[in-house]
Amino acid sequence: MERHQLVQQLYTLTETERYRQQHPETGPSRFYRFLEEHGYLESGGIYHMPSIFFAYQEQKTPENLSDCIDSSPYQSLFRMKKATRFSSEPLSYADFLCIRYVYSGEVVMTTPKDSFVLKQNDILLMNAGFVQSQTLAHEEDISFTLMFEKDYLVKNVLNSRSGSNLITRFMYSYVLNSERPQNYILFHGGSNDKLPRVMEDIVMEYAYPSELGQILLEAYLQILPVEITHSPYEFEENRESRQSLHFAQIMDEIDANYTTMTLQDLAQRYSYHPDYISRQIQRLTGRSFRDYVTDKRMEQVCMLLRNSDLPISQIQQQAGFPNETYFYRKFRERYGVTPREYRDGKA
Repeated sequence: MERHQLVQQLYTLTETERYRQQHPETGPSRFYRFLEEHGYLESGGIYHMPSIFFAYQEQKTPENLSDCIDSSPYQSLFRMKKATRFSSEPLSYADFLCIRYVYSGEVVMTTPKDSFVLKQNDILLMNAGFVQSQTLAHEEDISFTLMFEKDYLVKNVLNSRSGSNLITRFMYSYVLNSERPQNYILFHGGSNDKLPRVMEDIVMEYAYPSELGQILLEAYLQILPVEITHSPYEFEENRESRQSLHFAQIMDEIDANYTTMTLQDLAQRYSYHPDYISRQIQRLTGRSFRDYVTDKRMEQVCMLLRNSDLPISQIQQQAGFPNETYFYRKFRERYGVTPREYRDGKA
């Protein structure tokens, strides 16, 4: 599908939207029915969307863009919803992290306490447990919500270190189950014309996958946080979110100083017990501190073996392996060849 064809579909009203435009008194929206199917109605009329909803793979006859999105083969990776225009959603909260993007027009956000407006090119990062709803009242109002489980964020976003401390801190507060995390961060995209193009790419591959759809989707989802952080923002702050900031800083520090960094250094600097830091790193990355640092050092070794003429002994030292015997043993275990054989292209 060409980009101009996608844009045309984005603005084309579905039959449901045309009907709702002509009959404003129409009852529950498409999202109401979605919540009734996959969520739980709690006291106060608030819907709860559990993570088990990711296990449901929707299949619909693709009559329009929204149906194609609902039938995407990538539903198990993350979920996407295009909001129905001329409708109001019920108050709800989810057990997963969501990104809401306003492609066009505006969206009125409502919480139990207040309401605020998302303008065109605004991005709202919503934490698990944040109770909210959205209203789209005009034909030009186009909004997408991307939904992510913890496993996907850990494997595909946090490990890549894309974005800034602000976004990684927000995601860590979710992954680490902070008792009182920030509910949201609102980024004002304004005139950043790269954001709509990135979102168009994500929607296109999600709804109409190409041969390399998953690879492209993962690449676009690495670009998105970087583009988001070019925008001014506002958010709620609380003391309980400090732990997630610390671990964003800790991971950044490891990535910057992995050749010399030790667990004891981190524990002393951040006033945590080394075992506690180790457990949290294991939880966030799926690897121990030692394995995570070794991976980083090995990546540096391989890069230098491929792209420099430095002696192997110097590469070993430069990457943070002071012990030659240990270095050669670990390298052979990992790649099945010696460093010299790797350099000669025998890996």
